[in-house]
Amino acid sequence: MLKNTLFVILLMISSLFTACAEGYVSDVQKEDDTKEIRFSLNMEGGLTMSSTRASVSLDGMKWKIFCFDDQYNYLFDKTGSIGDAANEIKVSVTKGVVYRFLFLCTTADNIFPDLASGKTYWDLEAYAPQLPLADPMAMLVSRGNEKDGTLRVVAASASVQVTLAPRASKVVLQKDPQTASDITVNSVTFADAASSVPYAHIEPQHYSEYENLPVATRKTYQCAPQEDVCYMLPDMCAGTFGVNATLHITHPISGEQDVRVTVPVGLALNVGSGKTYYIEMSADANGKVAATWATHVAPRTLKLATQNLWGKSTSVVLDYFNRIDVDVLCAQECSNLSESDIQAQGLYVHTHSNNGQGKCSIISRYPFSGITPNKYGVYIDLGEGIVVLVMNCHGAFKPYGPYQLNGIDYGGYPATDNVDEVVRVNKEVRQGMVDKLLEDFNSSTTPFVCLSGDFNEPSWLDWTEGALTAGLAPYVVQWPTTRSLWEGGIKGDAYRTIHPDPVTHPGFTWTPRPSEKDTKDRLDLTLYTLSPRMEVKSCQVIGENTETSDIVLPDWGPFEEVFDHRGLRTEFVFTK
Repeated sequence: MLKNTLFVILLMISSLFTACAEGYVSDVQKEDDTKEIRFSLNMEGGLTMSSTRASVSLDGMKWKIFCFDDQYNYLFDKTGSIGDAANEIKVSVTKGVVYRFLFLCTTADNIFPDLASGKTYWDLEAYAPQLPLADPMAMLVSRGNEKDGTLRVVAASASVQVTLAPRASKVVLQKDPQTASDITVNSVTFADAASSVPYAHIEPQHYSEYENLPVATRKTYQCAPQEDVCYMLPDMCAGTFGVNATLHITHPISGEQDVRVTVPVGLALNVGSGKTYYIEMSADANGKVAATWATHVAPRTLKLATQNLWGKSTSVVLDYFNRIDVDVLCAQECSNLSESDIQAQGLYVHTHSNNGQGKCSIISRYPFSGITPNKYGVYIDLGEGIVVLVMNCHGAFKPYGPYQLNGIDYGGYPATDNVDEVVRVNKEVRQGMVDKLLEDFNSSTTPFVCLSGDFNEPSWLDWTEGALTAGLAPYVVQWPTTRSLWEGGIKGDAYRTIHPDPVTHPGFTWTPRPSEKDTKDRLDLTLYTLSPRMEVKSCQVIGENTETSDIVLPDWGPFEEVFDHRGLRTEFVFTK
């Protein structure tokens, strides 16, 4: 799913392992004073890390978890091996206390650092591998939710998702196809390059903020690229010095050359962990080769879901959030959500009222950089200059047009075959919400906008002539809410972008628990602004079984006893 960009991996271990904090949770402590936190390590496959490791396989690697108090004092650690069993690591701690965790994962031949009682997070040894790096997966470190690299967690949390990234950065030798495709790079020499980095997963741009970090040693070393790829350690390369690189090449005309890699003026080449950097090569007509450091703006992916929570508790919602593997959840009917418990997970939450429809919440792994005037949306900075406006709404639950047109009286609105009247009353009730949504949309400072929610009304793209002929709809109806939003500029419907035919893919989200008289409808939608730089990669229904849904959560639920709407999970890809 990711190519030559972030090495970020979300790793899934295969069975259950329990690690209690022996010696820290006292034997005399009451059971009610303890809290069990489940750390889930999930993986997205398909990454090619190197020519010697065709795919991400972590079997046989070992892990170690360090636990510190909020002042960075060492409390305990636990170790285990991937493949022991388990899809989660359980740790028992004291309720209400703030902890800082650090996860390390390494190959079997490496040795983890140790900490003794009385030591702190800052006493961890530096990582000084054998250079050149042969395997970028040799050391993985958890990405923290703090600049110091720690994963800060309040022991009110039930589950926490851990993201691991390599302690290495990828360098791709990119040859100009017209002038440099026949050049052979025999080796690369890195001079004044980092040969050690702090264990704490601190990005290089933050090094200067921490005086007590281990000093990064430097050395000159040479590596032979494999398939025009080599690796280096994270480094702070801007400022008073830069990493000097020299390519040792063979050109078919001019023969062997040493080519110095230049750093363009103003390029802050901070070699971040788990990222990809480029050395661009070109040649003139006489075979003189030039090489320049470059950074490429990589596409950014946003994984987003919408779900009517049906008033479920924070612990249930957070478990669901982690299991469906999303960056952002747009939630409706959030009366029992605790913002403090969500924030204790290192997550961010924005809650707003919705025209008498109760609370709506946006839960995010990314911080918010702004809120829209009517509070329906938040700005989320994905990095690389890409900011997305995520909006969330909940349409009035009555009148419910599909009931009216299917002969069902509901909420004081009678059954009818008058399509125009049904459109009129549904538009009248929801137009206030539409007006505010369009005000927020028109105030947007970014071209990337998505709007999710439980609309309590089908999309105007669903009740078509084809759906009528197929018996999926009793009438052809251009439902007013989504039609008005489309006319206002929000012209994309994510599910219909991936599945344009409402007959072959109706995408029903109402309801996983139907009564005998209930209708089947697609009420839970993600809309978006059309842009050549905004792509819908996937859009999937989450639900109770494979007959109704694209995603079914194993060992969870039953879904229909948890939620009365199916969910919708969408992946967007943004480029700039």
